Amino acid sequence: MIKINKLNKNFMYVIIQQFILLGLPFLTIPYITRVLGPGGVGHYSYSFSIVTLVISIFLLGSNLYAVRAVAKIKDNQEELNKVFTEILVLRFSLMTVAGILYAILCNRYFDNDVVFYLQLIHIIGAAIDVTWLFQGLEKFSKVVVRNILIKLLGFGCVFIFVQTSADINKYTIIMGLSVLLGNLFLLWGLFKYVRFAAGISIVRYKPHLIGMLILFIPSFSALIYSVMDKTMIGILSTTEDVGYYDQAYKVVFMITSLINATGIVMLPRASNLIANNQLSVLKEVVNKGLIITLILVFPLVFGYIIIADEFIIWFMGDNFQESILISIIMAPTIIFKALGVVFGSWYLVPLQMNKAYTCPIVIGAIVNFVFNILFIPYYGAVGAAAVTLITEAIILLIQVWFLRREFEFGRLFKQYVLRYFLMGFIMFTSLFLLEFAFKRISVNFIRMGAEIIIGLIIYLGLLFITKDQQVLPLLKKIRRSN
Repeated sequence: MIKINKLNKNFMYVIIQQFILLGLPFLTIPYITRVLGPGGVGHYSYSFSIVTLVISIFLLGSNLYAVRAVAKIKDNQEELNKVFTEILVLRFSLMTVAGILYAILCNRYFDNDVVFYLQLIHIIGAAIDVTWLFQGLEKFSKVVVRNILIKLLGFGCVFIFVQTSADINKYTIIMGLSVLLGNLFLLWGLFKYVRFAAGISIVRYKPHLIGMLILFIPSFSALIYSVMDKTMIGILSTTEDVGYYDQAYKVVFMITSLINATGIVMLPRASNLIANNQLSVLKEVVNKGLIITLILVFPLVFGYIIIADEFIIWFMGDNFQESILISIIMAPTIIFKALGVVFGSWYLVPLQMNKAYTCPIVIGAIVNFVFNILFIPYYGAVGAAAVTLITEAIILLIQVWFLRREFEFGRLFKQYVLRYFLMGFIMFTSLFLLEFAFKRISVNFIRMGAEIIIGLIIYLGLLFITKDQQVLPLLKKIRRSN
């Protein structure tokens, strides 16, 4: 059986981690958008998308592969030492090559732009990153502590050192050092868990490379529609459009990542369940995960659409009005991405169902790339947002088709998807009809707060009135604990 207490604790750690990783940079958005403006934000986002693309290409699929590999042999110390050493050496070698090629790119194609060169810090950080080891060992608390300390430091530095639009170089350095110092921090006390293994045969590296390459195809394909969109906007449109799109994407991505934190916890746990031949337990956990995800995503999406216009203006300023429509178009991707993580990280990757995991993402990447070429020249960032929405929907539908014999999707749709969609829609309609009352509140922040609270009351009220079997047991536990 799954050790529920430890699993719940890991969920809590990872949710905190996601908030720190995304939340603190997210909280700098109101300041950065006003100081750097759409042009400065677009310049940074464009350069960051390039370095992210390079890192992801050269790391192959090693992040997912490494977590899975460590989780499988974490109880065998000798084998763990060997696997850790082999993966770390491979990743460091790949990042060394990546750094050299990226510097050449900066010289030949980006006019020796200093901002692009400064992004090299991220490549150095990726070369020494051992987060995958702690995730595979399910030692999430160490990763969380690291992120809290370093991100708080970076958070403060942004406000201290970035004062004008001319400080974009300082901002780039701060963002890069936040990653590099965080990864250096994880090396402290590393030998408590592993030792470097000596005399490893070159033959042992081959299976790792093959495993990474297998997972690289879906990883790179996913990258095309998560990073390449900004790169393509920068090439086919303007850096200002990159800025509008990137800030809207960050808002949606922040919401998605908090839900998707479950995938980080469940990948090593699912791999361990499979290694112990507990497939029936895994299916039960995945079904439960799907239902909980559905309960969360519909009110989040409908609620965000209601407050999007007020939120963007209040949070980013009047210069980013174009981001309102972009973020509304992308909002439903929260649903598709969250369900996709449950299918992918909870089930397909641990079971090594590589075809079922890879095909949807590859097809999605092709659709995204082709449609972006067609849409971005005419519709700019809005066109890219629409393409992202279409892509995520297609990926989820193909995943469902591959898993049609594994799960009862007909029953899930009738009993849960329709149920929570209707509840979310009722909440949305109620808030929409109350808009005339909310408009009387002149302060944006207070108005948004009122809408969120009333929306939450409506949704929770519907769950309670319908005696929802997923929520009532939780309420009973809370009541008994009091």
